[in-house]
Amino acid sequence: MNAYKIVLFLFLFTVFSIISKAESVLSGGKTTVFQKGPNAFGLPLANITRANRRAHVVGNSFFNKNWVFAPSSTTARDGLGPLYHARSCSGCHVRDGRGAPPQNNKSGVGLLFRLNVPGLPSGDPNLGKQLAINAAPGVEPEGKVHVKYEIIKETFSNGETVSLRKPQYKLVANPVYGEPHPQIMLSPRLAQPLVGLGLLESIDENTILNLADPDDKDKDGISGKVNYVLNEESGKAELGRFGWKANQPSLRLQTAIAFLRDMGITSSIHPKEDFSGKQEKIIKNSQNDEGPDIDDAKLKRVVTYLRTLAPPAQRDTGAETVRKGEELFIKIGCAKCHVQTLMTGSNAAINELKNQTIRPYTDLLLHDMGDALSDGNTKSKVSGSEWRTPPLWGIGLTETVNGNVFFLHDGRARNLQEAIMWHGGEGLFSKEAYSKLSAQERSFVLNFLRSL
Repeated sequence: MNAYKIVLFLFLFTVFSIISKAESVLSGGKTTVFQKGPNAFGLPLANITRANRRAHVVGNSFFNKNWVFAPSSTTARDGLGPLYHARSCSGCHVRDGRGAPPQNNKSGVGLLFRLNVPGLPSGDPNLGKQLAINAAPGVEPEGKVHVKYEIIKETFSNGETVSLRKPQYKLVANPVYGEPHPQIMLSPRLAQPLVGLGLLESIDENTILNLADPDDKDKDGISGKVNYVLNEESGKAELGRFGWKANQPSLRLQTAIAFLRDMGITSSIHPKEDFSGKQEKIIKNSQNDEGPDIDDAKLKRVVTYLRTLAPPAQRDTGAETVRKGEELFIKIGCAKCHVQTLMTGSNAAINELKNQTIRPYTDLLLHDMGDALSDGNTKSKVSGSEWRTPPLWGIGLTETVNGNVFFLHDGRARNLQEAIMWHGGEGLFSKEAYSKLSAQERSFVLNFLRSL
């Protein structure tokens, strides 16, 4: 190839890149990355500094690699268990993305189960707040859950039908720890994608409060509310942002409780194992007096890693089907909860996250989604049917990144349309409006969601 052809090629490539980016939307402002392959959720912020990139890389190693049982020669990452759900953060959040429910009752860690007993704040007296399906050698796991689905039908206005899966769960508890409480409730939690968490943490509290309308004063049927939760370090009540129920106020606390309950990794925030009933005596654990399994420096690196995972740009915004789908998305009311555009504040944890115009498609508020999606959880004054609006940025890349398209808090929805058709409560109007669209119009809405 001669010099002229090389220059022409580079020119055309640059022009094509500019046009492609012009037809994309910067989901995370200056932090946005242009990636649509299998690693679309695993890239650092586009504007990341050199220092934070180093912390991102170190945090990534502690996020992705398996922890081991103590004592071990690998002292930097030992302390797993003795009761645990997964060996690593990435075991649930594969490629920093979404988990999947177990298929054909085969073992899997993408879906975990919180345990709830009415009137008991500490969960089940013998099994605690979360079921541990794995354990260290010589230690018995707490049990497992069998999942089966009932198929139900929903009908669109034109007579077409869609099949929905209604999950049913059966706990098979290990009798070594005692029988579970007769009123025990299983609250499934699907691992959520991790992109843009630092941006969500950086939104000013007043911005979120201004979106709340707990008494539905504007009479639009949407009454989002905030969840104030206890910050276990400061001892103060703070606005919850993270988790399916918005029950953690910061990424540091969200990360620390995940280390404890998901992997049995203690920290300065949670220095003791999460034992219940007679478990400590039965297990005869010797790790309790050895100090935290993860020190503050490593915990900080993992938190920085999560803060600096970038959201991917929206794609194909120039396509007519995507434009029409966005118009319909707004028209049928989806954007009332999945708020399109927000701003981060000037008090973000790192400079890269400050004052960014972002498009996460969430209000970070709790909404009543109806009895069909209730899990019976009544913790933190949140009803079983109330859920934090999940962000939608990156949702169209789920299959590319994770090889599945399971949605909602328990993965019951096998595609985006099923997820829409499960909406009830405050989402019922949008569900009914969607069901009244023509087949072509519904495809426009789905095309728009796949572009995110």
